[in-house]
Amino acid sequence: MRETKYFIDTNIFLRVIVKDDLRKARDCESFIIKVESGKFKAITSSIVLAEVVWTALSFYKIEKQQIVKILSGILGIKNLKIEDKYKPLDAVLKYAHHNVKFIDCLIASDSRIASKKIKVVSYDKDFDSLGAKRLEPSEII
Repeated sequence: MRETKYFIDTNIFLRVIVKDDLRKARDCESFIIKVESGKFKAITSSIVLAEVVWTALSFYKIEKQQIVKILSGILGIKNLKIEDKYKPLDAVLKYAHHNVKFIDCLIASDSRIASKKIKVVSYDKDFDSLGAKRLEPSEII
């Protein structure tokens, strides 16, 4: 049987960073710890890192020095790989037909996500309308 692989979306990292919802932050931390221990195989992407930076700066007003530490921490998560396998034209088509963020369309354009071979770990319900299999950390841990 093939092991499930998970794509970690931006909001999972942000919940751990800002802890604005303690239950979700705890669930996200538990999930990431299981990735680090090798219990789960997980990937994220450079676009997620960019969204972490943008959201941390613009919405949470986190200083650049702290964001550098955050990014280094994410990149240091053992067993987490950074993979960018998007199909930009597919993303544009998804964006044209759905009222969702383009970044979510880009993520959903990865053929492994579109075919549900990789499950998206996210609180963002927009992935549901894009045909991705989305799970929240509490459904996994």
